[in-house]
Amino acid sequence: MKNLSRTYLRFVMRIKSFNYLVASILLFLLSLQVQAQVGIGLTEPKAFLNVAEGKTVLFGADTAGVQSQNPNRPWASKMIWYGSKGAFRAGAVSNDEFYYTHWDNANVGRYSFASGAMTKANAIYSTAMGFGTQASGESSTAFGFFTTAGEDRSTAMGSSVRADHRGSFIIGDDSNCLGCTYNTTANNQMMMHFAGGYVLYTSNTRQDNSPSGVQLQPNANAWSVVSDSSRKENFRTTDGALFLKKISGMRLGSWNYKGQDVKQYRHYGPMAQDFFAAFGHDELGIIGEDKSINQADFDGVNLIAIQALIKEVEALKAENTTLKQAETSMKAETESLKTKMQQFEKQLSTFMASGSISTVSK
Repeated sequence: MKNLSRTYLRFVMRIKSFNYLVASILLFLLSLQVQAQVGIGLTEPKAFLNVAEGKTVLFGADTAGVQSQNPNRPWASKMIWYGSKGAFRAGAVSNDEFYYTHWDNANVGRYSFASGAMTKANAIYSTAMGFGTQASGESSTAFGFFTTAGEDRSTAMGSSVRADHRGSFIIGDDSNCLGCTYNTTANNQMMMHFAGGYVLYTSNTRQDNSPSGVQLQPNANAWSVVSDSSRKENFRTTDGALFLKKISGMRLGSWNYKGQDVKQYRHYGPMAQDFFAAFGHDELGIIGEDKSINQADFDGVNLIAIQALIKEVEALKAENTTLKQAETSMKAETESLKTKMQQFEKQLSTFMASGSISTVSK
């Protein structure tokens, strides 16, 4: 029994040694394979994995997008390189009848890219990323959630927005109502929808957690500028009458920008050079520059001028009131004198009639 046990042990040890040997050989061969280059359809591969030019590479079940009736497999995950088109797909396609063919060869644009799920890029140079996005215009891009870039060189980003015009760019938030979609309305147009408003910061400092910039508040139809008195300093009063005098000397009229159609694009307003010369400096520093007019400064100058006019009007009103009072007083005195004169004439007539007063004629 002891000899049998020893023989068995020797046999087991030999088997283990053989297994170790086989494992070592496999590891050695594997290490050689790691250093090698593999070619598919090629005799001299140029990379670790080199597929022949123009061939389709698939990681997944199929490229045909066959619609599955299996409710347990509503998505078909895959990665495809269409070598003949220079196009790439990665992600998943829904088995829904409207979406399952989006990554078929027939719906793949040349040199296009699509990733995510239910995406479609069927035009040349198009890109679709996210969920349910479609880029069907040449060089168009669609990103986000159910966005569509339907015209050449258009871009749609965000949620439920459509760039339906050539060269248009639309961005949308996630506040759209169910079934609502915002669409561009003209070529080369930029459109945005953000129900929470817009904030554009222009300063690199944060004072009281309120950096400089402009805001378009929710449901607003005009920009708001920061005008909080607690954020202002070095206040100086202005001479409103002088502002009126400067405005009276400015070139004001109608004009159009160079290159614009003179029959369609005319404007009213001042020249930036005149505005800057008149209001570009105060006793402390520079205000604006001579090629453009800051809207807040423009409004400020107008308000100062309006305030000056109000003061002038109030002064004229006060003067007019004084004159009216004087006129009323003069009218009263005139009426009094008239009454007295009438009484005097009546008395004189009475005296003359009674003979108390006689007239002597020469």
